[in-house]
Amino acid sequence: MNEALTLAMLGILALGIFSGFPVSMVLAGTGFLGFIAAVWMGTTDFGHLGLIYLRIRGVLTNEGIQFTSVPMLIFLGLLLNSSGISDSFFRLVGTLLRKVPGRHAIATLIVGLILAPATGVIGASVITVALVAYDPMLKSGYPPRTAGAAVAASGALGVIFPPAILLFFVASHFQLRLGMMYAALVVPVALMVLLFAAWFAFSRVGHRQADHDAETGLSAPELLTSLAAVAVIASIPLSIVGGLATLSEAAGVGLFGAIVVLGARRLLSVRLLSETMTNAASMTSMVFFIVIGAMVFSLGFNLVGGPDVLFRWITEFALGRWDLLVLLLTVVTALGFFFDWMEILLVFLPILQPVFDTLQFSDHVGSPYMANLWMAALVALALQTSFLTPPFGYALFFARMAAPRQVQLADIYWGAVPLVLLEILLIALLMAVPELITWLPGLAPSAVN
Repeated sequence: MNEALTLAMLGILALGIFSGFPVSMVLAGTGFLGFIAAVWMGTTDFGHLGLIYLRIRGVLTNEGIQFTSVPMLIFLGLLLNSSGISDSFFRLVGTLLRKVPGRHAIATLIVGLILAPATGVIGASVITVALVAYDPMLKSGYPPRTAGAAVAASGALGVIFPPAILLFFVASHFQLRLGMMYAALVVPVALMVLLFAAWFAFSRVGHRQADHDAETGLSAPELLTSLAAVAVIASIPLSIVGGLATLSEAAGVGLFGAIVVLGARRLLSVRLLSETMTNAASMTSMVFFIVIGAMVFSLGFNLVGGPDVLFRWITEFALGRWDLLVLLLTVVTALGFFFDWMEILLVFLPILQPVFDTLQFSDHVGSPYMANLWMAALVALALQTSFLTPPFGYALFFARMAAPRQVQLADIYWGAVPLVLLEILLIALLMAVPELITWLPGLAPSAVN
């Protein structure tokens, strides 16, 4: 009976999501159906319906998770996107890399790495970069596949680099300190940028550096405000990792800094603030409705014994711990072809959690906490890889949506293939050498051994 109900809930969930209904409503509705099925089985009764309220309230008011910071992080990203910082920073980096082959593609990567994390959403991250990077790359003679791949990779990088909101949810799911999660991704993402930059530089060796430039020079105020914007974003993870502020405090100070930057660029107005607040409220509502729906689904799924059923199915394969870890990362990557990262982290990852809990890598990594941190970082990187993997990667579709007519989806697919191979090699390296993930967190004041 448990197996049939588990399959029924997963089937209803998949059917509802793919049919186009709002994800939060599908999650909540499927969860209520699971609760009714549990009552029918005699696992619970309708007198325990209040468990749903208690579960939601417990998660949203959990001081360790600090959901109160999510609206501020979203508002911060939207404000910075409205400031035109992306264009100024692209011109600045392009000027600094004038003698480097493939400098426009590398500048695109760096812009996404520094500025896109504040947007938090893959579509917004890619489009933020696309608006300033496509034109100079194409006018400088870059082939469409290189330009499209650079834009897609840049936006995908920003989604997992601190202070990206995705890491907030990964840390919450794996019950990790956010500062540790932020520190764990710094070295892997830096290595990824170096690999991507080396590939773009190699692909452009021998090509004449075109004279056309979007970077016509920055005025002193533009330069100062661009650097100030980078400092605002960097201050959030640095203050958290350094133990100087909580996430909410860091997000609040960062938001104030973004308003100051807008004022310095003479872009601050009541209309801008009103529009940005409206957009931030809309995005925040979407996030929290999905969170609440996921909590309801999780309760119903647990009551019908879904996690136990999936655990039994997976463990029947009698795989070793490494094989099981590779299988889980592959599943996470495949889910990223069809679902947004938030749905994966809030819905599907909790379903897989019992299997993650059986994996013991303390002897390989150094301690149970660091092993958990290592797996969380691998999950974040697997999700990021799925965004770039043809034919379903979200970043590829958004890169095409924002592209000029001459850049076709097939071009972006072919350009992304070498980058995906580099990402797979990097994940394999991080699995073999966990110190690349755990070294920096181990230096943090809040390190747990």
